[in-house]
This record gives sequence, C-alpha cells and structure tokens, in this order.
Amino acid sequence: MADSRTPPVDRPSVVRPALFLALVVVFFGFHGTGGEWLDLRVQSWFWDGRDWLIPKDAGWPHQLAYTGPKIGLYVFALWLLWAIAFPSLAPAWLGRRRATYLFVSLAAISLACTQLRDVTQMATPRDLKVYGAIAPNAWEHLLLFDAKPAGYPSHAFPAGHASGGFALLSLAFAWSAAEARRRGVLLGCVYGGAMGLYQVARGEHFLSHTLATAALAWLLAACLARWLRPGEISSPS
Repeated sequence: MADSRTPPVDRPSVVRPALFLALVVVFFGFHGTGGEWLDLRVQSWFWDGRDWLIPKDAGWPHQLAYTGPKIGLYVFALWLLWAIAFPSLAPAWLGRRRATYLFVSLAAISLACTQLRDVTQMATPRDLKVYGAIAPNAWEHLLLFDAKPAGYPSHAFPAGHASGGFALLSLAFAWSAAEARRRGVLLGCVYGGAMGLYQVARGEHFLSHTLATAALAWLLAACLARWLRPGEISSPS
C-alpha cells in the first residue's frame, strides 16, 4: 500500500494505461476486430497508388519535420542533465528530483520502444507488396499475432521515432497542479502525435504502431512516477 504521505501526483494509476495498451494490442493484433481495417484505411489517405504523400527523399522539409523535433528533444534532455548536475542553478520549479524523473522517462521510454521493435516482428507499410514494395524485399501484410516467415521485418511496432515525443507525457506526472498536468498531456500528445503522423504519411508506420507507442509511454511514465516520486518534497537537512 502506498504511503499516505506520498503526494497523489506520485501515485498515478497504472491500470488505465495498461488497459489502453492491452486494448491497442488486441484490437490491432488479431484479424476480425476492425483494427486491420482501420490501419489500412488511415494509410490509404497517404498512398496514391504509386507513392506516399511524403516521399522518402523529401530533402530539407524532411530535415525540418523529422530531424528538427528530435533535436528539440535532445536539447531538452541535455537541459535536464544540466539541472540534475547543477540544481542550484536550475529554476526553482524544476529541482533535481523532477529533472531526474523527466530525464529517466525520456531515456527509458525511447529505449523500450526501440528495443521492443526487434522482437515484435512487424513490418512498415513500405515493406509491403500492397504499397508497392518490390521483391525480394516485399512482404505480405501480417498482424502482430500472425505467424511470420523467416526474415520477416521487425522494425515497426511500436514506433520508435514518435517515442521521444510521447515520452513528454511524463510532464503530466511531474507536477500536482491540474493546469500543469493538462499542459503535460497536451504537449506529449501533440508532440508525439505530430512525429507519429509524419511517419504514417511517409509510409514508415501504421496508426497502430503510433498508438502502441503512446500507450507504452503513458504506462512507463506512470510507473516511473510511482518509483521516482517527482512531486515529493525533501525535508530540509
């Protein structure tokens, strides 16, 4: 049982994000649930039968839309490290404990999402025959719980690029004020959603890959908040 002195912000529910993750996995992982139809339907908005809405080689716009958000996350992570190393120089509203929680969340969520892709055996739309992939590197569209042939791609589920953006959901667990929590949810959903949508539009991910990333980020951020307790105020020494 949680200590009654632990602030409510440090006791977020892990049941809701776990249920959401389970729903995403089941809905999109089996045939006949409607998930496969939804994935293909959303993907059709960005595929004209020959190429994707955003080509793979999109030049400087790609650098702006793909690399730009990643650089922003790297800068934020470095700022958090600076706050951890020099807490007296950091803003009073941040503090070492909160900065540590946010940094660990960024790192853990991104690492978990990228490592899980190696074992889930899911292909990107660009890997599939239905979207113009040419043999010998073309595959049939298979779902998460389908049996996969040897060599089937395994680099898509959950989405790795969007994981850093959705890791910002940890901001919703770092402060107790309702307004700060709402801003954290909004920032994490918008930043991660934009990064995920960009990848969907260029055939690098399905909607389900992005939703799985959001669900996993939510769950991990909640678990880490219960462990690291970013809202806890240390007693004066």
